[in-house]
Amino acid sequence: MIAFLLFTLNTSRLSLSSLTVLGVWLKKIRKYLFGVVLFLGASVFSAILKAGPEQQAAFTPSEEITYCIDPNWAPYEAIRNGIHVGISAQYMRLIAEIADLEFTLIPTESWQQSLEYVQQGKCQVIPMLNTSDYRKQFLDFSIPYFEAPNVLVAKAGTPMLQGYSGVGNRTVGIVQGYRQVEYISRNYPGIRLKRMPSEEEGLKQLANGEFDVMVGSLMSVNMHINNLKLKDINIVGYAEPFDSLAFGVNKSYGHLVDKLNFAIERIPESRKVEIYKQWNNVKIRYSRNYTVMILSTIIVLIGLLWLISRNRHVGAYKRIINQKNEEISALQATLLEKNRTLGFLSAHDTITGLYNRNHMIQRAEEEISRFQRFQTTASLIILELTHSHDDGHSLEASSLEEPLKVVATQCLNTVREVDVVSRFSGEQFIILCPQTEVGAAKILADRLLNCVTSHYLLTDNFKVAIGMSELKQSEEFSDWMERTMKALYQSKRHGFGNVSIAP
Repeated sequence: MIAFLLFTLNTSRLSLSSLTVLGVWLKKIRKYLFGVVLFLGASVFSAILKAGPEQQAAFTPSEEITYCIDPNWAPYEAIRNGIHVGISAQYMRLIAEIADLEFTLIPTESWQQSLEYVQQGKCQVIPMLNTSDYRKQFLDFSIPYFEAPNVLVAKAGTPMLQGYSGVGNRTVGIVQGYRQVEYISRNYPGIRLKRMPSEEEGLKQLANGEFDVMVGSLMSVNMHINNLKLKDINIVGYAEPFDSLAFGVNKSYGHLVDKLNFAIERIPESRKVEIYKQWNNVKIRYSRNYTVMILSTIIVLIGLLWLISRNRHVGAYKRIINQKNEEISALQATLLEKNRTLGFLSAHDTITGLYNRNHMIQRAEEEISRFQRFQTTASLIILELTHSHDDGHSLEASSLEEPLKVVATQCLNTVREVDVVSRFSGEQFIILCPQTEVGAAKILADRLLNCVTSHYLLTDNFKVAIGMSELKQSEEFSDWMERTMKALYQSKRHGFGNVSIAP
């Protein structure tokens, strides 16, 4: 077609009609080429939109992300000679590879400074931290990718502590800026806190007797105790809640959350296990240790000698291996039994064997949730034991043990199998009656009052008051408990020995 047009232009017989035809054809060619360009552009744009995250990464260059870490939280994460090491470092290498990201470390001197940097935008993300109400004000969070328990640490001789509720009047040390500070301040306002710059410094002060109990991460605390050779420091309990660690992203860079979640979801489970095994119970030494070199040389020589004489000692080694396996099995059985004991102690009162305060609150919250879903009511009964000759001073704990055990036995013998009995605090017992209206619960409370007041150990020396109430719509446990306590006070005002029902 173009050749024909050129031929027409070159001919001397080009007429006006020929020029008109030429203009029409040129316009058609221009429209045709414009349409082809639009079609190709739309096709490429549509392909990018329909591509998955892996394919979209091919259209976009690697994105550089600045980050800060806790510089003194090994083995979870730390800065050594200007290099980021630890569990979070290995996860970040995997995430950078999967999501085609480039991470750049912004060094800091402390965890508190890292939080300030990410809040100010000096770094875009923090790779390993817990979510909290305060942090959500300036951070968006990815899905968690690593979980770790928190523990209570104290000097040798300190009894096992059942979480923060067992701390009592002890002073608790905790790293400034950790999520546990916010958690304790909100849920256990009576606990005295002493803030530390790092877990390592906190353990040193604990060993010097500057406070009583310290909260820390299990793997980090274990490593520091070994490195500092603190032989008189022991783990004495677990501290709720456990760490559920995720990326925290400055809200100005919230678009990074989807990329991080995409990569986290695609980390193979086998790699997660490898990372955990590598760092679990590892003793990190920051100075040159020639003992390790000598021991390694000795082990190599022993290995060579073993290879030479292995044919003569196969039978002996098999017997040793079988013996060690039996010892391991015995240790595992002992550990399992201790774990069961720890689980029992965390939910039961040590004197009466009844459920403790934490377990009762948990069961009551479950019953409230069931009531909100299925409208199955429940009743709460509070029984309080008061000494008949109360002079305003608390009785000795040893003199109260036997009466408390008697009340516990009477409660268990009186209530139904579905009811939950707990020693809530001091001389106060709570019975939760699931799916029970107040009328039926009143019969149970009267029977319980009769059993307790008729016992020979309690008749002359103690007075009993009982208050009860039925769960109401849209009522939280604290409101339900407060109404029931008012009924208990009414029973006391009426002279004890009676059951009062809250309106």
